Amino acid sequence: MKGPISHYLISTFCLAFLSACGGGSGGGDNLLPPAVVTPPLPDPTGLWVQSEDDGAGLSSYALTLTEIAVTRAAMGDVALEAAPTADGGSNSGFSTTYTLESSVDEYDIVKYNGSILALAPSRSGCCYVIEPLAASSVLPAPNEDPSAHNIELFVTDPQSGTASLAGIIELEGDESAEGMYLSENRLQALTSTAWWGTFGDRLTTSDGWMDQRVSLLSFDVSDPQSPAPVSELTIEGALVTSRRTGNEIHIVSRHAPIIEGLIPSPQTEEEVANNEAVLAEVTAEDVLPEILLNGEPTSPLTLDQCYRVDPEHPLALPSSGDSTLTTLLTVSAETGEILRSACISEPVSGVYMGERFMALTHVRWDLETGGTMIHVLERDSFEYLGSERVDGALYSGGNADFRISESSGVLRLVTTEWTDNPDDALKHRLFTLSPQSDAPELEVLGVLGDAEDSRIGKPNEDLYGVRFMADRAYMVTFERTDPLYVIDLSTPSRPEILGELEVPGFSDLLHEVSDALLLGLGSSERRHPKLELYNISDVASPISQSLVELGSELDWAYSPAQYNRYALTYLSGDDTDRLTVPYATGGVVDGICCPSFDRIALFEITGKRTPAEAQIVPVGEVSLTPGSVDGDTRVVLDSDALYVISRVDFLSGFWSNPEAAVSVTPD
Repeated sequence: MKGPISHYLISTFCLAFLSACGGGSGGGDNLLPPAVVTPPLPDPTGLWVQSEDDGAGLSSYALTLTEIAVTRAAMGDVALEAAPTADGGSNSGFSTTYTLESSVDEYDIVKYNGSILALAPSRSGCCYVIEPLAASSVLPAPNEDPSAHNIELFVTDPQSGTASLAGIIELEGDESAEGMYLSENRLQALTSTAWWGTFGDRLTTSDGWMDQRVSLLSFDVSDPQSPAPVSELTIEGALVTSRRTGNEIHIVSRHAPIIEGLIPSPQTEEEVANNEAVLAEVTAEDVLPEILLNGEPTSPLTLDQCYRVDPEHPLALPSSGDSTLTTLLTVSAETGEILRSACISEPVSGVYMGERFMALTHVRWDLETGGTMIHVLERDSFEYLGSERVDGALYSGGNADFRISESSGVLRLVTTEWTDNPDDALKHRLFTLSPQSDAPELEVLGVLGDAEDSRIGKPNEDLYGVRFMADRAYMVTFERTDPLYVIDLSTPSRPEILGELEVPGFSDLLHEVSDALLLGLGSSERRHPKLELYNISDVASPISQSLVELGSELDWAYSPAQYNRYALTYLSGDDTDRLTVPYATGGVVDGICCPSFDRIALFEITGKRTPAEAQIVPVGEVSLTPGSVDGDTRVVLDSDALYVISRVDFLSGFWSNPEAAVSVTPD
C-alpha cells in the first residue's frame, strides 16, 4: 500500500467575547477582556491503541506486512535466532489440577470432579491401554486408530478404590485434545490441529500458524453414559493457551492469514509492485480469523479494534517481523456463547492470567539490548491498562510460568539477562509494576537485583524455582549449591531479601505448605529428584528441616514434575498434606546393566501445625510399566482412593496400600 499511515488529532478552540455597558457613560473602558476557554485534553493513550471503524486497522496491518516483506528480503529470508539457553491443592477432599493461581483453573488431559474422571489422549496418540501390559522396556508405538482420539469418562467409587468406564466422547480424526475443563455437569474439550503443541513461540516465522484450527467443544455430562453435545466454537488459528475463571473460559489463539498472491520476500521491483497491488485489495475479512459458533459464522472482532502499537509512543520499538494476529475470547462455560473478544496485531509469546490482570509478554531477542515487553489488560473486560519494557528475559512454559504473578493490583515478575561477562554471566531482577490511574501506562514500582548489595544469586548462578505467594516471593538459584531466597513484597516499591539458605542441589518447583513451611521439588547434589521441606517461620534464617531423595539406591533418576506442574499432585489437609511425585530411575542392579523402573512416590507432610516438628514422610510407591513415566503422568486422590494414569497404565487402589494398585479394566 502506497503512502504513509496518517494519524489525525482534532481539537477545537472556542473564544467567547463578553461585553457590558458601564454606568451611562457610553465609554469602552468597562469592556471585559476576551475569555479564552481551554479545550479538554485528549484522552491519554498508551503504547497500544485502537481506532474507530475508519479503516486505520487494516492500513496499519498492511503496512506491517510490507515492512516484514522488505526485512525478509534484506535478510535473505533468514529466520530469527532462537532464544539462548542457559548452561548447566485443594481442600475439597479430592485433588485437582495443580495450577499457578488457586483461583484460575488450567486445562489438562486428566480432569476430576469428585465422581467423573475424564481422560483425554495425549498428543502422542498413546495415553494408556485399558488391558494390562506385560512389563517391557519398550513402549508400544503410537496408536493410529481413530478411536485413540476419544475422551473417556470413568465413574469412580472412592469407597472401593475403583473406576469403571461409563461413556466416550469421540473427537475428529485430525484433531488432538490439548486439554479439558470439568465442572459438576459440563466438560469442555480444547482441541487443535496444530502439531507442535500448546505454545507457539517455538516457531520463528508466522508460516506455521497458517491453516490451523482450534475448537472448544462443550458437553453435558450429567449422565456420563450419554454425554450430550452443548456447543462447538471453532477458531481459525492455533491454541496459545487457555484458562477458566468462575463460569468463564478464556481462549488465546494465534492466526496468520493466508493472502493470495502476496510474495513473502519480494526481490524485484515487479514483485514489490505486485505486493502493493495485492495489499490494496485486501479486506479486513481477509485478515481476521474465521470464527464459527455451532457451525454458523460469527464476527465478534473488527480489525480497527485490534490493539496495535502507536509508532509515536516512547516505548515503540522496531517491528519484530510478526504478521500474526492474537485473538482473545471469553466464552460462557455453560452455553458456549462468546461473551467478550479482543485481538492484537503485535507479537505475543507469553500469557499470564491472575485475579484481575491478563499479562501478555514478548521477549525481544531481535534487539541488540534485548528485554521483555509487558502488556497488561483487565482480565474480565480486555481493557488495555498499559505496557512497559523491562531488562532481561521473562520465560514462560512449564514451571517457568511461576516467574510472574499478581497480588493486590501489583504485577510481580522475575527476568534473567545474559551479561557477556564470563565471570558473572547472569543477572536476575525482580520487578513490581502497576497500572497508572490517569493513563493506560504501567509504572515500575520497584526493582530488586540491580544493585550489588541486593543481587539475586551469586556470580554465574542460574535461576530455577520461583514462587510468589501473597506478600512473599521465594527464589532458588544454583551453580554448585542451592541458595533459597525469601523476599518481602509487602511494600512493592521496596522489595527486600529477608533471608537466605544454602543447601546442596536446587529446587525447580516451590510450594508454600503454610506461612511457616515451604516445600521444594528439584534435584539433589547428584541430580536425583529430591523433596526438601524448609522451615521459614524465621524468615531471616530459613532452615532445611526434612529431605527425601528419590531413586537414591540407583545410578540415575528424574521426575517430570520438575518441569511440568501438572505431574505433581498435592492435596491439602488440616494437619497433614498428601502429595505424589512420578519418577523414573535405573542403573546397575546385582551386576546387571541397566534395568529401569517407573514409579509413583507417595508422601505425607506431617506436623503442619507445629512447624518445628513437620516432616516429609514416605508412604509407599506404585510401580508402573518401565518407560511410561513422562510429562503426561497424572495421579488423582479422592479420600483414601488413588488413581494413576500414565502413557500405558491406568491403575486404581488405596493410599493406605499403594503397592496393591491394580489395572482398571472395562466392565
